[in-house]
Amino acid sequence: MTFNFGSNLKLSRLSSPPKHHFFGYYGINPWDKTGQYHLALETDFHANRPMESDIAKVGLVDCDTHVFISLAQTSAFNLQQGSMMHWIGEEFTYNDWDNGNLVSRALNPETKQMRTIQGAIAAVSPTEQLAIGLNYQRMALCRSVVGYASSLQPTEIKAQPDDDGLYLLNLQDGTSKLVLSIADVVSKANDERLDGGRTWFNHVLFNTDGTRVLFFCRIRIDNGFLSSLWTVNPDGTDLEMQIPFGYRVSHFDWKTPTQILVSSDILNEMGFVEFTDGMRNFTPIGRGVLPNDGHASFSPDRQWLLCDTYPKGPSRLAELMLYDIEENRKYILGEFHHDEQFSGDVRCDLHPRWSSDGMTITFDSVHEDSRQIYCIDLT
Repeated sequence: MTFNFGSNLKLSRLSSPPKHHFFGYYGINPWDKTGQYHLALETDFHANRPMESDIAKVGLVDCDTHVFISLAQTSAFNLQQGSMMHWIGEEFTYNDWDNGNLVSRALNPETKQMRTIQGAIAAVSPTEQLAIGLNYQRMALCRSVVGYASSLQPTEIKAQPDDDGLYLLNLQDGTSKLVLSIADVVSKANDERLDGGRTWFNHVLFNTDGTRVLFFCRIRIDNGFLSSLWTVNPDGTDLEMQIPFGYRVSHFDWKTPTQILVSSDILNEMGFVEFTDGMRNFTPIGRGVLPNDGHASFSPDRQWLLCDTYPKGPSRLAELMLYDIEENRKYILGEFHHDEQFSGDVRCDLHPRWSSDGMTITFDSVHEDSRQIYCIDLT
C-alpha cells in the first residue's frame, strides 16, 4: 500500500453527540464486510468508571449518515476496551451478563437473531470458529480499567486459581472449556516473587494463521504489578514464556505466524522490539522514530505500523501516526487534546484500528469534549 500524506488527508467524526460513542480496543476490525457499518457502544456518560448498574447500548454506526443504530444493550463493558466486540461472519459479538455469568452474545444485525456463547470473548481466531475467553469479572478486582464491574469482592476470588484462566470458546456451538489455568502459568514461571500475589491474564491475541495465542500474565506486587509475556497453542499446549516477570511489557501485535512485535524494556530501554516466537531474538524497531510505547498494529500488507501515544506535554496531546517500516519514517496523522480529567480508568486511548483493506482508520477520542469515534480516509 502507498499513501499520499498532505492537505487532502480526510479526518471526520464518525459518530455524533450528544450521546457518547466508542469501540474500545485496537487491533480489531470494527467494520462489517460492506464497510458501511462500524461497531460501537453508546452511553450517557464517559467521565466515570462504569458501575454494575450502568448500561451501554450495543449497535452500529452508519458510516454515511453517522447515525447510531441500537440493537442490544450490555453492562459488561469498560471505557478502555468497550465490550470486546468482533465480527464473526454475518454476526457480531459483544460481552454480556447472563444470570450473573459472563457470556458473549452473537447477534445478526439483519435478522436480529441472537445466540449465546458461554464465555466472554477476548480474541477471535482469524482462521477458525474459535475464540479465547477471559474472566473480566476477576480482572475488575485485579485491574479495574480492563474489567467489568460486579458485586464480587476481592476476598471472594483465589489469588492464583487452578479453575480460571484462558478459555477456548467454540463460536459454532457456543461451548467453552478452560484450557490454561492461572496456576499452570505461575507454576511454569517458577518465580518466588509470585508467591500468593493476585494474578490475572490480559491482552490476548491470535497470530495471523490462528495457530498460536499471545497473552500477558500479571501479578499484583505492593502498589503495582509485574508483567510477563507468553505464547501458547489455542488448546493450551506448548506454553512458552517469552518475556519473564521483572521486565516491562505493554502492547503487541503479530507480524507473521511466528514474528511478534511488542513494546518492552527487554533490551534495557523501553521501546518496540521484534522477535521470533520461542527464540527471544529481540531486535529493536523504530528507535528514535516510534514512541517507546503505544497501541501499534500492522497494516494488512504488513508494510506499515499504525500507532498512537498517550497524551503528553503541557497541552496533553495524543499523537496518531503511521510508520513506514522499510523507510524507518513516521507520518503524523494528527494530535488530539485530551483534558486532564481523562486519565486513569476514564482515559480515552486513541486505540487506532485498520479497515480490512488498509485504507481507512478509526480511533476513539475526547478532544471535542465528548467521547466519539473518528475516521481518517487514507485513499
